[in-house]
Amino acid sequence: MLRRLSMRVGIVGAGRMGRLHARTLLHLPDRPDLLVYDVDTDGARRLARTLAEETGARVEARPTLADVVAGADALVVATPASERRAPLLAAARAGLPVFCEKPLTADPAEARELAGALAGTRTHVGFQRRSDPGYRALRDRIASGGLGRILLVRCTAFDHEPPAASYGRTSGDIFTDCLIHDIDAVHWLTGLRTVAVQADGARLLGGPDYDVATAVLTLADGARAVLSASRLDPHGYDHRVEVLGTLGSVSVGLDARTPLRLHDGSRPGCPPGPPEQPPYQDFTDRFAAAYREEIRDFLRMATRGTPSPCTADEALRAQEVAAAAGHAAATGTRVVLDPAPAPAAGTVTQVGGRTR
Repeated sequence: MLRRLSMRVGIVGAGRMGRLHARTLLHLPDRPDLLVYDVDTDGARRLARTLAEETGARVEARPTLADVVAGADALVVATPASERRAPLLAAARAGLPVFCEKPLTADPAEARELAGALAGTRTHVGFQRRSDPGYRALRDRIASGGLGRILLVRCTAFDHEPPAASYGRTSGDIFTDCLIHDIDAVHWLTGLRTVAVQADGARLLGGPDYDVATAVLTLADGARAVLSASRLDPHGYDHRVEVLGTLGSVSVGLDARTPLRLHDGSRPGCPPGPPEQPPYQDFTDRFAAAYREEIRDFLRMATRGTPSPCTADEALRAQEVAAAAGHAAATGTRVVLDPAPAPAAGTVTQVGGRTR
């Protein structure tokens, strides 16, 4: 249980993720006071007023980023990805513990700058799968040797509904916005880096970004990770992982609410149709426990000095692989990342996110 918090947490960004993290903080047994800032000052005031009315907590809107940084003991950055640079640099200069939504920023070069500025700070980047109970149990089993040598990791990332058309302008493409979660999860679960990536995508629904995408990661020991994503699953939200090892095969996220049914006419006990329980609707539904736990993890880091669940350097690594996947899909090439073995003839070598 968290010790009593006598602190103020700044919420930068009053949109969907800012609201989610603010409400999570205010429903903790020992809730902090909140300071809210958004470039839309009216939106920040509305959120502060709503949260105060809902919970009876002390929530105050601040007119500028500087006001929030000056008054806060810790910062939650939940702006669109393209607007995270200023609050992250401000937190680094002030020495504030900071939680940042993934990715650090939409631009890989800017992300490298931020990772450097945040080196040595208490920074937690929000890859929520690291806080999911099932993923944590799977990681422990892999680390203990319970699955033997890992041969293949397979990730499914099917959203229930596509995001708004304007979303991609601030979030990045399907690799940087969606599959980056699975890229990070593969690194975290296996303890291995990606050394090469191949990818493909298709625009099937008329939008500017890929609606479906695939990526194959080559890990440092030669194992493979196969990632698949879709912006539309009309049956529900389906995000899960499977790991195949020499001693066993395990799935996380395949349960009674997964919008997937066995269609086998020879087995009357498994009829086609929707799940018996309501399918997951979105990420806040599927990963509700993970979002609560990652905020607790952040507060432990901020108040007790526990290690960051995901450092800026780890987040940068996932982002560089996501950028390489986007390049591979656009060019039809296999991208090799350093450090890695010498590439075979006809491949593209990428160093720090840049092709050479």
